[in-house]
Amino acid sequence: MPASARFDALTQTVTWKPTKEDLKAKQGVFQLEVKDLTHGGAAKVVEWTFPVGARKAPPAVAPRASDAAEVIFTIREPKRVEATAKAYPFDTMLALGAGMMRPSMPPEAVARLGKPDKKALFRSFLKGMAEIHQNSRLDPDAKEFDKASFGNPRDWQLVVVRPRIDKKFHELRLVYQAVKAPEPVFAMFRVRPVQDSPTLPPEAKAENNKVFSELFWKAFLDDTGAVNAKLAADPKAHGKAVAAFVKAVLTYKGSAPWAVPGFIALPTEARMGGGSARNPDGSYRSGDGWAWSVMKPMPTADGAAQAYVNIGIPGFWTHVVPSPDKKAWVGKCAPAFDPDDKRHKPGWEVLCRKALGFVDLPADEGGKVVPAKLDAVNLFKAHKLGASVDNLPLDDARRDHGEENGMTCAQCHIRNFGVRDYTDPATADPSAGMPKGRNRRLPTLNFQIVPSHTWEAYTLEFMQDQECKTKQHLETALGKAPALSCPLADPAAPRVTVPLPSPIAAYP
Repeated sequence: MPASARFDALTQTVTWKPTKEDLKAKQGVFQLEVKDLTHGGAAKVVEWTFPVGARKAPPAVAPRASDAAEVIFTIREPKRVEATAKAYPFDTMLALGAGMMRPSMPPEAVARLGKPDKKALFRSFLKGMAEIHQNSRLDPDAKEFDKASFGNPRDWQLVVVRPRIDKKFHELRLVYQAVKAPEPVFAMFRVRPVQDSPTLPPEAKAENNKVFSELFWKAFLDDTGAVNAKLAADPKAHGKAVAAFVKAVLTYKGSAPWAVPGFIALPTEARMGGGSARNPDGSYRSGDGWAWSVMKPMPTADGAAQAYVNIGIPGFWTHVVPSPDKKAWVGKCAPAFDPDDKRHKPGWEVLCRKALGFVDLPADEGGKVVPAKLDAVNLFKAHKLGASVDNLPLDDARRDHGEENGMTCAQCHIRNFGVRDYTDPATADPSAGMPKGRNRRLPTLNFQIVPSHTWEAYTLEFMQDQECKTKQHLETALGKAPALSCPLADPAAPRVTVPLPSPIAAYP
């Protein structure tokens, strides 16, 4: 690569700011040599040539997808999120999240807490990121701290607003990005109109979903329940509607004590090295740099404040059975993890969240199995390829009914198959028998919620899946059918097979 370029082996990132000498050459040539160290294969060299001009080139932006994708599911155009970003800076959301966690804490613990401190919460967030990625560039106390990229909360900008009506509990997701970092680094706030607690009564779910559905319809759909054409055409008006919707969710108050906004978690997704394995000398060995984790604002050791800390990542489906009414597939811990099954492996029962049918990823803590706080593609291979899929293959269509599609973070985001076959009733209804096949194959991709320069084929199909589920859930919650489509349920409808054209497709 050019002498002016830099490669970070830990994050698998090349950064290049061309110099005057590079400008004279009018191009930069980069070569990547790939070797199969496991099988001793020959090396393969791939070459890219980037043109260099006197003017700064604008960043590539993914082309516009459908109205449903851009107006109600993945709201990403700057003008459409501008008002919300102004109202809810990153450190403000950190403090709001801390405050929203308090109703779910014991009253005596809440009484000891002071007012949420934005600076302290932001600092704890950075330290949590540094810990999970094992990367001191994120640690404000380290000499390697990359203050220019990560040190100012104003540089963690809102890039996507994501209403989710495909969950058991509908929720709002606000995605922030460290926009000055060369690597992709995301943090996503998950919020619901109703508190998050395992002891919530059944009516809490009904109220959460009804309230969220009403606010969603009012904000983004017209009287018929179709995507509001005026909002699609007017980014500024849409931006106001988005900000009003977000505010309504964050300030909801019902009559029950649990009917106040609940902070669910702060998942993070970043290519900062958390998924990278190293050699004894600290050099890079394997992985792709991507890692996923989850944070919550928990009380500090002295109980006087809150700090964002990494928690065990909620698990995924390893087995499914018909629901008691035989109308749906529900998760169940596979025998290896089920404490009530004589075939369970000792120690693994702590990974089973029996009430939800989840199984967490395993980590070792003092010789004991505990839920892992990190997920990455090159981690937990034996677990992911063994007992976790023996009873339910990864591309089994029934997984799609589980939270986060019934998969771990890495399995969901790095994939080579699409969503379930809506034309096969057995994928949703046990009375129809067993599904006839697996989810269809798609090109392998890194599924990012925030499309950078292109929409991947799976991401576009996922937007269609969101529309199908939203259509169903709105009718269930509100008793009236929205004028949304569900092409996945139409055997004659064309299927997404390739991504939308990329603006940089002409580059070598």
